[in-house]
Amino acid sequence: MTANHTAFPLHESTYYLIVRTAMHMKTALYRSLHQSGIGVTPEQWSVLCCLWEKEGLYLTEVTDKTGRDKYTISRIVNLLAKKGLVESRPDPTDKRRTNLYLTSKGRELQEPLTRLVEDFTAKVFQDFSEQDMEYAKRLTQGIVNNIEKLRL
Repeated sequence: MTANHTAFPLHESTYYLIVRTAMHMKTALYRSLHQSGIGVTPEQWSVLCCLWEKEGLYLTEVTDKTGRDKYTISRIVNLLAKKGLVESRPDPTDKRRTNLYLTSKGRELQEPLTRLVEDFTAKVFQDFSEQDMEYAKRLTQGIVNNIEKLRL
């Protein structure tokens, strides 16, 4: 015998609301980046951010920092390399590995892209207090931590 479940309103699902919010934010950021003419996607921006923080990372370090799989990051890095923004160099201590570095063109994008994303973020969160923002960060990081504990 099957259980009789009542309908669950989608708009009351925390999961759905988080996913929908993330999709809207990504689409809006994509549009902002596209309108700027810089020619970088949100995914490419996230990889550049990792390298602006620290150059010489291994591909696996970028996958860990961005939460994306190795195949996706490899594809993004290849696109960034074709655009002349990053380059791969052999690791001096382990020839099996390559390290990722910014080109001068990639470094030059840090200031305009950071400003663009900061302006975008300010507009998206304009009606929220600093305390709201800190709480949202703690809450979302807690969700990520709980998901990682599940190891699904």
